[in-house]
Amino acid sequence: MNRSFVHRPVVRVALSFVGLLVATLIFVKLRYGLGSLYPDVNTPPRLAEKDVEILAELDMPLGNVTSSSDGRIFFNIHPFTQSHRFTSSFLFEIKSGKPEPFPDISSQQDLKFVFGMTVDSQNRLWITSPATLDRAKTRLIAYDLNTNTKVIDHELESGVARFGQDLRISPDGKTLFLADTGAFRFTHASIVVIDIATWTAREVLANDPSTQPQNWVIRTRSGVHRIGFGLLSFQVGVDGIALSRDGEWLYYATMSHDTLYRIKTSYLLDSRLSPNELAAHIETIGKKPLSDGIEVAPDGSVLLTDIEHGSIVRVDAEGKRETLVRLGGVVWSDGVNITTKGDVLFTDSSIPSYIDQLLRPPALEKLKASKPYRLYRFPLPSLGTKP
Repeated sequence: MNRSFVHRPVVRVALSFVGLLVATLIFVKLRYGLGSLYPDVNTPPRLAEKDVEILAELDMPLGNVTSSSDGRIFFNIHPFTQSHRFTSSFLFEIKSGKPEPFPDISSQQDLKFVFGMTVDSQNRLWITSPATLDRAKTRLIAYDLNTNTKVIDHELESGVARFGQDLRISPDGKTLFLADTGAFRFTHASIVVIDIATWTAREVLANDPSTQPQNWVIRTRSGVHRIGFGLLSFQVGVDGIALSRDGEWLYYATMSHDTLYRIKTSYLLDSRLSPNELAAHIETIGKKPLSDGIEVAPDGSVLLTDIEHGSIVRVDAEGKRETLVRLGGVVWSDGVNITTKGDVLFTDSSIPSYIDQLLRPPALEKLKASKPYRLYRFPLPSLGTKP
């Protein structure tokens, strides 16, 4: 028998496989791996770098930050680090100027994938643990800050808000709003509205252009931020949400998007509205940077972190934009919060310095290379006045 005849089908199969693989990689690159550079929309900063205080330094990257009405400050270690491999504490409170595990050291193993956080009007600290981060279901936890005890621990239904991270609670404590970023551009992003009494969840604004990433690429100090060795652009859906102080408006910002939006919460709560009817009530506030954290100030303006330029940007009710601070040493300005004293808190999660090209947990040496990781504080300048 002719040996070359025997091998010919095998070669054809191998060539077909290689051709299919190459075609698939080209499709993925063209569909998910391109994008345009986003313009720098910053203005000259209102405050100098010397006006920004380093509130805390850690050996692990920080994620989000929040504060209570009586001045308590909480933050977490960013779960992208999978820091439970190297450390035993993940959720902290600033006490006497130093980070201390919250609520105590014995509770920390249950909190190793803390992501979003907020304090509600009932003085409860809420945190999320998304299903995408090593869980079957997205988990919501709340602590009563009057007693520092856990009062809520609930898992959403399987498949609901798998990457639910940023969250806010209505002033009456009855409704939870959750931002689900989706998985890059492979799955859609949405806002999830949850009735806390019944734990019924409704996905809204799913596939709406305002919640989906636009085709921008994120720049870092080392160049364009891509993963999969350049195959995928790091493009993220709706990532930050914030409520007005009266709870009437939900403001939201999609990370890979150029516009800040808001919508009345009464429309989000109305289950009778069709997707098109709901979308008709979306209001455009103005242009923004590629952003992560978001917070509404008492004067109605909105603060956003600029992940490309280490800055905090403010957008007022008319859409006018100004940069409050811009720090050369910040890699990825992440969570932002305004305290009742009028101070702005924000974290540098430094994501591009350790994110793995295949999204594998970073090695300890890589995390050590960029430490220390910082929590910052500065006074919020008044609108329309010079500092």
